[in-house]
Amino acid sequence: MENSKHSLSALELLEAENFSGLECFLQSLHPVELIGTIESVASEHRQSLLKHITGLDDLASIFVYGNQQIIESSLELLDESRLVAVARRLEADNAANMLRLLPRRKQIAVLKRLAPEYQRKLKPLLSYHEEMAGAMMTPLFVSIDKNQTCEEVLGEVRSELQLEAIDPDTDITYLYVTENESLIGVCSLREILSSKGTSKIESVMTTPTISVSPQTDQEVVAQIIADYNFSSIPVCEDENGELIGIITLDDVVDVIEEENTEDILKLAGTEDQDQVGASVWTSIRSRLPWLFASWIGGVSGAMLLGSYTEELEKVVALAFFMPVVFGMGGNIGSQSTTITVRGIATGDLSELHILTRLLKELKASLALGIFFGLLLGITTWFQFGDVKLCIIVSVSIASIMAIAASIGSMMPILFQKLGFDPAVASGPLVTTSTDILSILIYFSIASYLL
Repeated sequence: MENSKHSLSALELLEAENFSGLECFLQSLHPVELIGTIESVASEHRQSLLKHITGLDDLASIFVYGNQQIIESSLELLDESRLVAVARRLEADNAANMLRLLPRRKQIAVLKRLAPEYQRKLKPLLSYHEEMAGAMMTPLFVSIDKNQTCEEVLGEVRSELQLEAIDPDTDITYLYVTENESLIGVCSLREILSSKGTSKIESVMTTPTISVSPQTDQEVVAQIIADYNFSSIPVCEDENGELIGIITLDDVVDVIEEENTEDILKLAGTEDQDQVGASVWTSIRSRLPWLFASWIGGVSGAMLLGSYTEELEKVVALAFFMPVVFGMGGNIGSQSTTITVRGIATGDLSELHILTRLLKELKASLALGIFFGLLLGITTWFQFGDVKLCIIVSVSIASIMAIAASIGSMMPILFQKLGFDPAVASGPLVTTSTDILSILIYFSIASYLL
C-alpha cells in the first residue's frame, strides 16, 4: 500500500517534469521503499525513474534489494565510472553478482579500477557459477585461535571494532576457529560472552562443524541452513578444509525466494523472466514454447476425438459429460504434480519414499474418483435415465482421476531422475498428457459398453 502511494507521487513528479523534485523524493526513501516504488510502476516508466536516482548509495541499494529486471535496467544506464563507484559501496558478494551481469570486457575494466585488496576478494567469487555456494559467500568473517581465552577474544574483537579493522559489513554472530587457515570449530559470540573469561576457546567451541564446499549448489545450502536453523554457514575448500568465506541468512532468503518463484512460474508453464514487470516480448518469449506444446496436445486430442464420432452419434449425451470428466482428471493431476514438486524441493520426498508416495496418491485419487463417479452416475441417472451412460461416466471419471494423479506424481520424479528440473513436468505437460489419456479412456469404455 505504501509503495503504491510512493509510486503515484513519483509518477506525478515525472509527468509534471519536476525532475529536481523527483530526485529529492527518491533520495528521501528508504532503500527498500525505493525498490518497492520502482517495482510498482509500469515497465515503460521504470527506466525514467531509474535515470533520476542520483545518490550512489541509492544506486548501490538496487543491487542489494532489486530484482533481476531492475538490476539489468540499471546496468544499462550506468557508465564505467559510476559502476566502479557503486561496486565500492557494495559487499563483495553483491558486487560480484553485479559484475557477473556485465559483458566480459566491461567487467575487466571495472575490476581494474577497484582497489587491489578489493579485487583479491572479488576474483575468487567471480570464478564460481552464479548458483554455487562460492558465488553466494562473503569473504568477511572473524577467525580466532583455539588457544585464546574468551577474555582475550572479546578484547581483540572490541579493539578491532573500535579501530574499524573489522569491516562494518562483517557478521560477528559467529567466530570461526581456525588452525593453519583450516576450520576446526565454530564459537558463537553469545557463548563467549556467557563463559568465564579464563576459559579457552577450545573448551567452548562447537565441533565438528557443518560446512559446505564452494561448489555446493545454492539450493542445497539453503536446505542445510533451514534444516539446522543456522544464521550462517562456513564455506571450506574440499582439499584442506581452508575457510574461505561464509554464507549468511539474508543471502539464503534471496535464494529461497528465487527458487520458489522459478518453480511456481514453471508450474504455470512459463519461465522466471516472466514476472509482473516483464516486457511484452519477454512474456511472449517465455510462454510461447509451453503454449505451443499445449497447442500440439490440444490438436492431437481434437484429432483423437474425431475418431470417436460414431460413439458420439450413438449417444450424444456423452459430449455433455466430457468437460467434467476431463476437467476432474486435469485438476487432480495438477494437484499431484504440485505436491510432488514441493516434496522434492523441500527434501521431504526422498528415494526411500517414492513408492510409498505413489501408492498413497493412487489410493487417495481412486477413493476420490469413486466418490465423484458415484455422484456423476446419480446425476446422469436423474437427467437421462440411461444405465449404460451412468456406468460409462462413473467408471471413466474414477479411472481417469486415478491415472491422472499417478501421472502427476510420477512425471516430476522421472524428470528428476533424468536430470531435468521437476517443475518443468507440471502445467502443460501433465495437462496435455492427461487430456489425451482422458479421451482414450472415456471413449474406450463407451465403445466397449455401447
